[in-house]
Amino acid sequence: MPRSRRDRIIPVAPVDRLIRKAGAERVSDRAAERLAQILEEIGEFLAQSAAEIVEVTERKTITDRDIDLAYKQWRRRL
Repeated sequence: MPRSRRDRIIPVAPVDRLIRKAGAERVSDRAAERLAQILEEIGEFLAQSAAEIVEVTERKTITDRDIDLAYKQWRRRL
């Protein structure tokens, strides 16, 4: 379910800059909003995967290594 502007975690302006940095001259508001939604979904998935890794290893703190491992696992699924 799409999040409302109020519930958004990732602001649209930095996403707009990210798209422009990738080479786009112009970016529609809807394109930046959609990419922000997608990035939030991916981020939430990676955070959940990292939390599962921490649970399996019987730890409480998610570290950068857990995020890296979750990301590598996610990339392999592509």
